[in-house]
Formats: sequence, structure tokens, C-alpha cells
Amino acid sequence: MSLLSLLINLITSTTSTDVLYLSGTVRVWDIRPFAPKERCVKIFQGNVHNFEKNLLRCSWSPDGSKIAAGSADRFVYIWDTTSRRILYKLPGHAGSVNEVAFHPEEPIVLSGSSDKRLYIGEIQ
Repeated sequence: MSLLSLLINLITSTTSTDVLYLSGTVRVWDIRPFAPKERCVKIFQGNVHNFEKNLLRCSWSPDGSKIAAGSADRFVYIWDTTSRRILYKLPGHAGSVNEVAFHPEEPIVLSGSSDKRLYIGEIQ
């Protein structure tokens, strides 16, 4: 099975030449021309999967310091891009989190779920 057949979500960074790649794990890839042979520069771990075994959507923060990912386990995960540490595991949804987005100016994350609800989470 090729990587492209597993691709769930692909988001480019507005602050670097990196791509956020979602295919069951969250990875950051360096897409510069003539980049080193190993282009996968970061893997983010700690998220919990249920039987669906995948994360659903991901998003960069406006300044590129955080990434967020929705998950089939009903949580929103937010990582620090430098340390790769989970900063927040936001609960609340009763279904898979299908979409996450950072507010462009405020420390707020919006999430949408298959439970047909939207939640707003405040972060630091």
C-alpha cells in the first residue's frame, strides 16, 4: 500500500517550508528543494486511537508553534512543534472529531465532530 493511499490530510505551513501530513500519525515533512534525503523531520506521538485507527483532520497554529489534530477517540490533540509534547487533550465531543482550526489571532481552537456539534477551546 502506498503512502498516498493512506493520506488523510495534508496542510502546508505558512511560516516554513514544512508540510503537516496525516495518515494515522501526525508527521512534519521538509519540502524544500534539495532537502536532506530523510524528509520526515518530526513525528508526533501520544494520541490514542480507537477502532478507526486514524486521526481525521489537522491544523497549524498561525505562528507555526503548535499543531492540532482531531481524532476518532473524540479528543482534540494539540502539540508543541518544537518539543513534540502534547500540550492539550481537549475533551467534549461525543463522536469523531472531523475538523480543527486555530483562530487567526486569539488563543482559541474550534473543533467540529460527527456528533454535529462545534466546540471552542481556549489555550495559552
